[in-house]
Amino acid sequence: MAQPLWYLRHAGMIIGPYPPPRVQELLRAGAVTGDWEISLDEQDWLPLAESGQFSGPAATGRTEAAAGQLAWVEERQRARERWHGEGGDAPVPHDASVDEARRLALGQDQQRTERLLVAERSRRPSRLIALLALLALAGVGVVVWLGQQPIQAPLSQVVQCVAPVGVGINWNGCEKRGAVLAGALLRNAHLDRTHLEDAHLAGAILEYASARAAYLRNADLRGAKLTAVDLTGADLSGADLAGANLRYAVLKDTRLDGTRLDQAVWSDGRICTSGSVGACR
Repeated sequence: MAQPLWYLRHAGMIIGPYPPPRVQELLRAGAVTGDWEISLDEQDWLPLAESGQFSGPAATGRTEAAAGQLAWVEERQRARERWHGEGGDAPVPHDASVDEARRLALGQDQQRTERLLVAERSRRPSRLIALLALLALAGVGVVVWLGQQPIQAPLSQVVQCVAPVGVGINWNGCEKRGAVLAGALLRNAHLDRTHLEDAHLAGAILEYASARAAYLRNADLRGAKLTAVDLTGADLSGADLAGANLRYAVLKDTRLDGTRLDQAVWSDGRICTSGSVGACR
């Protein structure tokens, strides 16, 4: 009478089918334990320890550590066989059940590795989401910063002819003829093409201002601080700059016809002599 063939299952791995003697050998070798399941048709499974079909201590709880131990023993056995073969001695008898134990141990190691890989892949999305969130936050910060720049820049570029005197004021092209601005604080002011003919600017602070092509004919600039002022193309004909400080001022194409420069500090640091008119002497 033909013996039944049993399938064995553990941790999702199915082996077999094996006849009962073979299953008994695996139990004795510790490759199979009582917590394994058995089936004749791979459909209905029953814990081996509860089946009553097999006996022995392995059927009631040998752990998978035994399989690993047997695999190690088998490796030692093979090493001995190789050593004996080289020495001419008879080879050590080989136990097929040890091969099976080793195969099962390797299969279990592979399953553990696969579970670790699955767990690692499941963690990656959360890390990716965190990274994307940080990048999005940084992007928002950059957008906000860039968004502020167009707001700030035009404020300093918008012409404000009626605005009061102040640092950085923009009077480009404005009509300020005869304006009384003695001692006015106009540092960094925008005065390009501004009409300041006959203006009273004695002692005014115009450091680092831009007065390109400005109209300053007959303006009173005595003692004015004009350090690093850009006067490119400005018209200073007939203006009074006695004692004014023009250190580092840009005077390219500046008109100085009849301009008084007594004791003025010129752009190169020279102090103009008394009586200097139209040029620093």
